[in-house]
Amino acid sequence: MSALRIPDLLVRENLLTSRQMEEHVAGAQKKNVRLLEHLLASNAVDEQTLLQFLARHARLTIMDLSDIDLGPDIVQLLPGALCHKHRILPVGRRGDTLVIAVSDPTNVHALDEIRFQTKLRVEQVLALPSVLRSLIDRYYANDSSLSKALASMGDLEGASEVDSNQNSAGQDGFSQDDAPIIQFVSGILVDAIRKKSSDIHIEPYESDFRVRLRIDGDLVDAMRPPKNIQNALIARIKVMAKMRIDEKRLPQDGRVRLRLPDGKIVDFRVNTLPTVHGEKVVLRILDRSNAAVSLEKLGFEKDELERFVTAIKKPWGMCLVTGPTGSGKTTTLYAALNLLNQVDVNISTIEDPVEYNFTGINQVQVRDDIGLSFGEALRSLLRQDPDIVLLGEIRDKDTAEIAFKAALTGHMVLSTLHTNDAPSSIMRLKDMGVDAFLINSAVQMVLAQRLVRRVCSDCKEVDTRHSREELQKMGFPAHILDKFKPVRGKGCPSCRNTGYRGRVAVHEVMVVTERLREKIGAGATTEELRKAAVAEGMRTLKVNTLRKIVSGVCSVDEIQFVTTDD
Repeated sequence: MSALRIPDLLVRENLLTSRQMEEHVAGAQKKNVRLLEHLLASNAVDEQTLLQFLARHARLTIMDLSDIDLGPDIVQLLPGALCHKHRILPVGRRGDTLVIAVSDPTNVHALDEIRFQTKLRVEQVLALPSVLRSLIDRYYANDSSLSKALASMGDLEGASEVDSNQNSAGQDGFSQDDAPIIQFVSGILVDAIRKKSSDIHIEPYESDFRVRLRIDGDLVDAMRPPKNIQNALIARIKVMAKMRIDEKRLPQDGRVRLRLPDGKIVDFRVNTLPTVHGEKVVLRILDRSNAAVSLEKLGFEKDELERFVTAIKKPWGMCLVTGPTGSGKTTTLYAALNLLNQVDVNISTIEDPVEYNFTGINQVQVRDDIGLSFGEALRSLLRQDPDIVLLGEIRDKDTAEIAFKAALTGHMVLSTLHTNDAPSSIMRLKDMGVDAFLINSAVQMVLAQRLVRRVCSDCKEVDTRHSREELQKMGFPAHILDKFKPVRGKGCPSCRNTGYRGRVAVHEVMVVTERLREKIGAGATTEELRKAAVAEGMRTLKVNTLRKIVSGVCSVDEIQFVTTDD
């Protein structure tokens, strides 16, 4: 199919007028881009309509790539730089024929370049441009500089070996010849930040090596580098994190600080874990801008925010934030500290690890290897005349008892627990051995929270999958169903075709009232406490999730992430 025929064919099929076509041809020439790319970028033609048009006239098959899973043998057939340049993706090989997915079958230069580099015949299939971009992003990383760095490495078998005499991470085991691997690792970190990832997983397998990113709570493939650069890549990260690069038998912890081109500083908490096929590395991204977030931006309902702020501003007592790992507890506590951090207040924290640094707050890092546990640090800290103490986590009876005594002697103690909801925190404390009278006397408020995914605003649409009866069984009141329709994300390039973009917290604020204190003292069960708390005005996690769905922030699917049944 010739590119010269496309304008005439589009006009003949009434997809564009002659005048519109002339304007788009001139616009593509001015921007020095291909015509089809310009038409899609300017929304002149819907991509599905354009794909059907190309399939008819180029006599090519449309391939659904939404569920495709490419192995490293296929991905490595073409360099990432080439795939980014021409927006193509290898999807299969039959003998000496390479099958590639394209969105512009008129790009003969791409075909010539592929034939020259691979010495293979080329067969084209058509794919949606948005899906194609997402997959190239997944398998080669969105930043083409990563692929260019990878392409420039060549054979890194020699660079994968690290001098065993260099047992200190302060000694960089990389020479000028290893610059590509340094650039490649930096590219992975920057790419993860740009995609708003929370974690980077670098995972070695027997014959494969992959990098995955946790985005909006889900792990997604970012790239699959060649297996032969595995050791060099992991060694580079260990050098950056000041770990022992010759120690591969034991887990290690470290920290990386990266300054971005715009001057922004991002920290990474690094952990290595020996596996049968090499060391797995996980980097937690600690974006300092997240630490400075205000409570108003965390998704609180207005009345619940008022109850939370009232509790943490009390002169003494204990306020707990509870939820599973990764539910945003630390972010909430740091936002609370930002609010409380005043010149006339002495705030100290005991954390493991210290994730963000604050001016005006004294932060202590727990070090169990030298005997500086939560309990020991708290004992010493109480001699430092604190007004507010942030205890990273109440883990055992010893720490709990010291924390409760501090709360009863004129200090406000903020801490976290791992429980499913707010009422069950009371039973968790009792299981640790904390006496009921201490819980009754000290605990002012318990906040439980979860993170749920936001529906992408660019592709939001009415969700017609559920009947009225199904929605009522989920907990939506009948009178509410008369006024709203649930929404979901259709999937678009902005959200990587997932239908979600970003997350928001849902909360459950249980203020410990006199009635609840009576229940706790009488040995009430978790269910009895929950019913009493609801009677006292607490809205459960599930109810607040339903409110987020009604307001159009979340989809019905998010109910599954809230475990409490009402």
